Amino acid sequence: MEALTQLPVSVPLLLLATAFVVAGAPLFAAGLHAFRLRRALAELRETAPDADASGVVMVRGEVVLESPMFAPLSGKPCAGYALEISGQGMRVGGVVRELRPFRLAGEHATARVVPDQAQWHGGITGERTVAAGEAMPERLAALLGQSPEVRWLQDRRVTLCLTERALEAGSEVFVTGVARASDEHAGQRTRHGAQVFAMVESVELAATGTDGMAWSVGGDGRVIRTAQPELWIEADEPLRRLLVSAEAPRPAALAPPFWKLVLMLLGPALALAGLLYLTCIAAPFVMGRFQ
Repeated sequence: MEALTQLPVSVPLLLLATAFVVAGAPLFAAGLHAFRLRRALAELRETAPDADASGVVMVRGEVVLESPMFAPLSGKPCAGYALEISGQGMRVGGVVRELRPFRLAGEHATARVVPDQAQWHGGITGERTVAAGEAMPERLAALLGQSPEVRWLQDRRVTLCLTERALEAGSEVFVTGVARASDEHAGQRTRHGAQVFAMVESVELAATGTDGMAWSVGGDGRVIRTAQPELWIEADEPLRRLLVSAEAPRPAALAPPFWKLVLMLLGPALALAGLLYLTCIAAPFVMGRFQ
């Protein structure tokens, strides 16, 4: 015990001990999150939309649009796209993305996909080369203008190579995220903020009757009448993101690295070491006041 009371005292050591105490809880929380996510992904299996699904899921179904949208190069109806732009023979470029809410239709149920924090990985649906000074459709020019890197290439009159990856209506995709029953969201929409209220009201027109139906856009661009979704899929704990892909993702690729599990032990150890040092330094001053 005497050895502990004779610990060296300096401002850097005091700051380091304080940092250990402060960092202990966040490190433990990060390790615990990694442990829970790895355990959830270990049980992940491909399924169809199911009204009883909950937690982390990988759902396979057909894309049904909720609002009209068209891919910038192919012009096909889609729920979103990633437009990759690069200079010809160069690595400089950028990516313009847009992903809207859509339905994932299965044989027995339908899920609504909320695209917040979503990533779309799909095959190439369109390609185009744009020479310097070449005329482009107004919408395409506006999209290219959103990227500072692309504007830099245009200012230097570099030929642009465009690659489109569109989430086409009617295509079969895999959505990996956190599933919740739609009736839970009916009472908790305030979690998503006013923008989701506006989004739902703008893309979902209530039917004239009281049968709980809504209007959607089919794969051929026609407006069709569909039932309200039984399921919502979004980015939430413990996954914290939403992945939409043309092929089934490998759960191991989604799992956090194994070293993050060590944080569950490292965090408390650092906090305990910092507290022990601070306690030993403060003990003589505290004891002196009571003598």
